[in-house]
Order: sequence, then structure tokens, then C-alpha cells
Amino acid sequence: VDINGNGVDNSSGEMFQTVTIPAGSVAPTLTFWYNITTQETTTTTAFDQLAVSVKNTSGALLASLGTLSNLDATAVGNYVRLSFDLSAFIGQTVRIDFAAGSDVSLPTIFRIDNVNVTRN
Repeated sequence: VDINGNGVDNSSGEMFQTVTIPAGSVAPTLTFWYNITTQETTTTTAFDQLAVSVKNTSGALLASLGTLSNLDATAVGNYVRLSFDLSAFIGQTVRIDFAAGSDVSLPTIFRIDNVNVTRN
């Protein structure tokens, strides 16, 4: 899924999935693969960003899991796996949220694939 409009400048996008992490779960984990391509040339400034967070079912932020940016760019087709511990949300129904945005020039494309929440 391309979150921020196929790399259009000054764009943003968001997607989420509501999941229940049952009481009694052991080490629930969010995993996903990302591919980021960018036209940004800087190696020091994060102009375009993707925030990964956990929100309640009304959309209020519960936890920020991490942020990716144009500085995390990879080659086209080169996906990188990330994982985050969701133990703090055992017994809750939450939204796993991905929100991306780019500035007014030199677009970045954020691609997310194979999102999985394990609830052992």
C-alpha cells in the first residue's frame, strides 16, 4: 500500500486497522515490511515522514511506535522488516495507524506490506 498519494508533493495519507489483543496474549507483536523511495537528496534532514502509532478506537494517540522518513530510503523493491512489542495493549481493542506526509518539494513514497499482529 502506498500511503501518501504516489509520491505527490505536499501530500499526506493515513491508514489504520482495528485489532483486538486478547487478554492472556503472550508477547503480541506488530510486524510489517516497508520500502521507501525518495527524490530528496539530503542525508541529514527528515523532510517527509511516516509515523507508526497505536490509537484507541476513537483515534486518540496511545503510543508512538516509531517514525520513518526520507532518511530511511531503500532501493525500489528492497523491503525492510520492522517489529514492535504490543504487550502494553493486551486486553484492548486498538488501531494500528500509519500516517505519512511530504513537504512541498521532492516527494517520498512510503510503501507498507505484510502487516501482521501476532497475538499468541
